[in-house]
Amino acid sequence: MSEEDPVEELEEMAKKAKPRAKARAKPTKKKPKKTTKKEVAAGAEPKPKKAVYKEMKVNFWRTRLHDEELGIHQQLKYQAKTRFFSKNFDIEGVVEINKEKKYIIAYSKESWEEKPEAEKRLVCRIFTIMEEKVTGAGTAKGGNYKGSLELSITHSLIQSYEIKHPAPVFFMQIPRTINLVRVVRGWRLVGTRWTWPLLPEEKDDKFQIVRAKGVIGPGRNYNIFIGDVKIARVDGQVIQKNFEIEVYDEQYAKDKTFTIYLILFGCMCNFMKEAEKMVKKMYKKMKKTATSDYKPPRYELTLFRNPRMMRR
Repeated sequence: MSEEDPVEELEEMAKKAKPRAKARAKPTKKKPKKTTKKEVAAGAEPKPKKAVYKEMKVNFWRTRLHDEELGIHQQLKYQAKTRFFSKNFDIEGVVEINKEKKYIIAYSKESWEEKPEAEKRLVCRIFTIMEEKVTGAGTAKGGNYKGSLELSITHSLIQSYEIKHPAPVFFMQIPRTINLVRVVRGWRLVGTRWTWPLLPEEKDDKFQIVRAKGVIGPGRNYNIFIGDVKIARVDGQVIQKNFEIEVYDEQYAKDKTFTIYLILFGCMCNFMKEAEKMVKKMYKKMKKTATSDYKPPRYELTLFRNPRMMRR
């Protein structure tokens, strides 16, 4: 994703990826079974309108007093386990799957919150939680890299100029594939809309577009569609910085690539507001002249590299 990403490590991870039991195809609308009169008479509880096949929660902490964050010693263990955990990273949150803590969220708070706007950088990554409190990282379980989210200011300015509205652009990377997935904000008269592709990974996979349609109201709330089928929902809690995710399609709930993308999108919701403000200021300055004083750093320019030329 950037100059510091160990590409060879990504390629090795992609080779070890296990195939899915079923190829991606067009999701179908399934009508939930209603509670029968006999079940009502027997005192059965009414069935939910939608079956939830997976529940996830992206939780950014409000304080540092948590078990998962054990200071510098804990961060050093993650650094020893994988090169994806940068030296300047801070552990800033946790991800739960079906109410079980699975991943930690890490990014450089200093690079994002304390630096001037022209120098701000956001690279947020998730790792499996270290399960054993041991000194040697080689014997510890967990600490494995599972996905990255990165804001590209250069691509954001291009997209903003295209749709004539401030439009941050993020990139997602997961170890199952070496592809970069571009998450783009589109234009809506009311509300927001984000899209990203589900690229074919296996022989019979279809090429698909995931659409996150913003729900009007407090917080960052999104309904996730593929075509006209709602397959997931993201419910953002403004004050607590929690983003609860429900998956309504059984096959997509089992799709590891798709679920990691949803988790990364949940992480992205935490940074959207600040990213929009930053891009808006820069876009206003270049709106009339199509010229910006922003100097794309090297790690952003790598996102424009021609992969065909790199293979030569």
